[in-house]
Amino acid sequence: MTDAPFFDPWPVPELDEDSQQRDIDLPWMRPVHVAGVVVPVAADVHRGDDVVVQVTHVVAYQRGLELHVGTWLRPGARRDLSSAEDIWREQEPRIGVRLADGSRLGHRPPHAATSPELEARSSFTQSSGDGGGLRCSSSWWLHPFPAGDELRVVVEWEHPGVPESSVALDLGALRAAAAGEEVLWDPPPPLGEGDSFGWFAYAPMSGDSYQSSRAFHVDEPD
Repeated sequence: MTDAPFFDPWPVPELDEDSQQRDIDLPWMRPVHVAGVVVPVAADVHRGDDVVVQVTHVVAYQRGLELHVGTWLRPGARRDLSSAEDIWREQEPRIGVRLADGSRLGHRPPHAATSPELEARSSFTQSSGDGGGLRCSSSWWLHPFPAGDELRVVVEWEHPGVPESSVALDLGALRAAAAGEEVLWDPPPPLGEGDSFGWFAYAPMSGDSYQSSRAFHVDEPD
């Protein structure tokens, strides 16, 4: 037994000033200086013999909501994908939200046409995803915090037979939870005029990067 460190020291990296990345606060993204409040939900969007899709939990911030969606397939129920061209739409469900005013945000086919009347007043973007086979999960960032009493999460997954289905979340409870967020420290500086931080900094405003549309209002028939 010796007092020598178990791990060898890391080599000293060469300093490359061009590779230094500034921390910034993008107001339409999840805040990096705040710990949100985890709200257990376990709300089934769809429950069938072979597939369960569930909003497992929500992380509530005053700036917006991070929705976590889990998907389970019954062993033996998984079908072979029909073609490489269809993999992008067959391997996971389409996920969207309907706001209290009727606005819809959610998965769209890549490069789908966008109405010129759309306004970037709300955004819904995928922030993470993992899994494969019989179990997968994803998280979605909704900004800003939606108005109203109810938020409806909508899914559709044709490949394993999940029809368009939805479940309502209580925004009052989520709003109360968001009030308890913990601001850990001062935020990094905002994006300055003339600053450029690549496509990701701006992607949530259009939503196209994650096949997620901006809000658009639909007048429902009576």
